[in-house]
Amino acid sequence: MNTEAINKSKKLVINRNGLKVVRLNLARNETIPEHSTDADVVVVVLHGRGVFYTNSQPNIIKKGDVLDLRPGTLHAITAMTDLELIVNHMQLKTDQIEINCESGSCSHD
Repeated sequence: MNTEAINKSKKLVINRNGLKVVRLNLARNETIPEHSTDADVVVVVLHGRGVFYTNSQPNIIKKGDVLDLRPGTLHAITAMTDLELIVNHMQLKTDQIEINCESGSCSHD
């Protein structure tokens, strides 16, 4: 997939200091090649299924999944079906408190 095609499937939703939110739509079999970013990234799968590669390790993703990537993590994605994602890029401060929401109720560690 070339850069022009990737840009056509992205819609910038929020872009302000320290936060960028993108709605990403990939057609079946579309791929975004391996890359990394200097931001923390949280990906939410809104629709469809795909293969999300983290440091070259494949994981099947589906609607409702949430992925957490630290800065510098190599990642790529291939859509198995039409796939819709929300991708949040955040520049977090190192002294921020981490929140644990494993059980559905959030608490400070």
